[in-house]
Amino acid sequence: MFHDINERLAIAKDNQRKKQKYEMHIERLTEHLREEGLKKEQLQIQLEKEKEDVKKLEGFSLTNIFYTITGQKLEKLDKEQQEVLAAKLKYTEAIEAIDDMNAELIEYKRKWQEVADADVQYKSLLKEKERMIHFHDEMGSKRLFDLANEEAEVHANLKEFEEAIEVGGRTVRAFDQALDSLSSSKSWSTFDMFGGGALSTAMKHSHLDQAKSAIHNAQRLLRQFQEELLDIDNHFSSEHEIGNLLTFADYFFDGIIVDWVVHGKINDSYDETEKTKRKVQTVLHQIRGEKDVMQDKLQEIEKQRMQIFER
Repeated sequence: MFHDINERLAIAKDNQRKKQKYEMHIERLTEHLREEGLKKEQLQIQLEKEKEDVKKLEGFSLTNIFYTITGQKLEKLDKEQQEVLAAKLKYTEAIEAIDDMNAELIEYKRKWQEVADADVQYKSLLKEKERMIHFHDEMGSKRLFDLANEEAEVHANLKEFEEAIEVGGRTVRAFDQALDSLSSSKSWSTFDMFGGGALSTAMKHSHLDQAKSAIHNAQRLLRQFQEELLDIDNHFSSEHEIGNLLTFADYFFDGIIVDWVVHGKINDSYDETEKTKRKVQTVLHQIRGEKDVMQDKLQEIEKQRMQIFER
């Protein structure tokens, strides 16, 4: 009987955690959507001033750049032309980001509905538990109930860390995919410099388009990783900072426009992507250590429980 109430309380406690998490994610996602919408509008205004047809920019890729410029190399474009090309890439990135966030918002609202009554359930179970303590007042029972509460709290907190670690791991893998594509592009650039011809140029462009797709995925996961870190920080009054990384894609698109043709400059884009990946790995290492501390706390709770049974 006692085991059953503790299990139900642990589930209710976790549902409370989820409810709070989903509410905060919905609030922050709504704000991110508003900001991304404003950014898209500003880019659209910039492009329309340059007589660009924004309706034709859906799916605009790095390869498209080469086919929209006649007789010019990217490094010879003036600053204004470079900015327009970067704006095209950032505009399509904003469209994709808005689509991603709208889908996430729908999913979080669906999940919230599943745990909407979590607070009511938890309070009801607490009252049931209080009645059980009143009628079963044998030595140690109150302390065992308290330990069960503490254990449920630690388990709920552990899940926050596990969720953040899972998203952080996926973020690192997305950066690995981008780095693989950039690395391949570097190789074809070297071949191109020694007269590789049309094949090497086409292969270089193909790998850079793959890198663009991977960068979009990494940026999406960076934002989700930040959300998971905020969940942890709100629970433990800690700080895990990846702030400026959330605009990584914009910096990447600004740089790649003027950098990718020259072999050494492609190295620069690769190095910046590698640096961002390392920053994510550093935070990931930090929260894995914090998770280990929490698991030690669980073991201590179990030790205290065994001591009560032995007495």
